[in-house]
Amino acid sequence: MSITALQHPSHHRSWIEVDLSALGRNVRRFCDLVADGIEVMPCVKADAYGHGAIATSRAAVMAGASRLVVATSQEGEELRAAGIEVPIHILGASLPEEVPRAIEENLTLSIHETEIARLVSLAAVKHQRQVPVHLKIDTGMGRLGILPEDVVAAAREIAHLPGLQLTGAFMHFADAGDEAYSVAQLARFKDACDALEGDGLQLPLCHAANSAAAVLYPDSHFQMIRPGAGIYGYHCPGWLQKRFPVEAVLSWRCVVVQLKDYPPGKSLGYNRTFTTRRPTRVAVLPVGYGDGYLRSFSNRADVLIHGERAPVVGMISMDYAMVDVTDLSGVEVGSHVTLIGQDGEGQISVEELAEHADTIPYCITTGLGRRPGRCYIQDDPS
Repeated sequence: MSITALQHPSHHRSWIEVDLSALGRNVRRFCDLVADGIEVMPCVKADAYGHGAIATSRAAVMAGASRLVVATSQEGEELRAAGIEVPIHILGASLPEEVPRAIEENLTLSIHETEIARLVSLAAVKHQRQVPVHLKIDTGMGRLGILPEDVVAAAREIAHLPGLQLTGAFMHFADAGDEAYSVAQLARFKDACDALEGDGLQLPLCHAANSAAAVLYPDSHFQMIRPGAGIYGYHCPGWLQKRFPVEAVLSWRCVVVQLKDYPPGKSLGYNRTFTTRRPTRVAVLPVGYGDGYLRSFSNRADVLIHGERAPVVGMISMDYAMVDVTDLSGVEVGSHVTLIGQDGEGQISVEELAEHADTIPYCITTGLGRRPGRCYIQDDPS
C-alpha cells in the first residue's frame, strides 16, 4: 500500500485515511451490476460525503465511472479546476448568480421549474453555448422537481428555449427500502418518460437509482445509475450489506495526548455526566465535535486502542474526548487510537457511530471537519 497527501500521521492531531483502492472496487461492483451500455455516475457532492471530492472523483473515473454528480456549481468548479474532464451534473438547484459560472465550466444543469430554464437560456445565449440540462421530476420525494402531470408542458417550453439541450430526466427515491412506495414512484417516472417520448421528445439519459435502488430494483437502471453511499462502503438501509457487500473506505485515527489516574467518585468533563466507580485510568484524545466527533457520542461510543475497545466517558467537548483505558495494557501517550475503522480484529463502523447519534452514516462522514488531516491510500501497483 502507498500513502499520498500526508507525510506522516503524527503531523496531525487526528487523520482520516481514505482507501481509494477499496473505493475503486466498490465503483466496479456497481459497474458490474448494470448491463452493458448503462452508465455509472457516482455522487461526489459534499466533498464526496466527507472523503475528499478531488481524489475520490479521480479514483471513481479510473474505476469506470463515466460522469459525476455534485450538488452545487461551486463543487463542480472545484473538480474542473483539478483537471477532471468527464461530464459533471449538478442535481441540485442552481441559483441565478451561479448559472454563468456553471455554463463556463461546462456543467450539466438540472431544471426543476420552467423559470430556471428561462434564466439558463438567457445565460446560454449570452455565452454563445448550447447547455445540456436534465429535467427533475418529483415523483413522490416532495422536494425539488416538476410534478408528473406538468412534465410534458414544461418539456415543450424548455425544448424551444434557445441555448438549451434537454438531454435527460431524473427522479429521487424517497425511501428505496420501502418497496411499495418505491415501485409507485418508479411507475410515475416511467409514465412521465413515456409521455415525453409520446410527445416526440427523445431523452438519451433517464436516471433514477441511488445505491439501494440500483441493487433492489433493476427496472430503475434506465440509462444510468447514481450510486452514493455504496461507493463509500456503507448502505442505507444497512441490511443491504448482506445482499450487495461493499468495502469500508474511510478510517479515522488520532493519538493519546495524556493519561490520568482518578480515584472512585471523580466526575469528568462538562456537566459532570460521568463519575468514576473504581480507580480509573483515562486517556485524553485530541478530537471533539469541532472535528466531527459528535457530542452525541458522549458516554456511548467506543474507540479502539491496540485492537481493543475503550469506552468514551464524559461529555465530548469541542476539542477533546476521554476514554476509559483501565482494562487495557500498553496504552501510552502517543498510542494510536481508531475512531472509525479497523484495528486488528476490532472494528468501529460508521454505521455503529450513526446509531449512537440516532442518525444515518451520511451525517457522520459529511460532518467530518477540516482539522483532521487527510491521507489517501492505494494499492501499490508493483
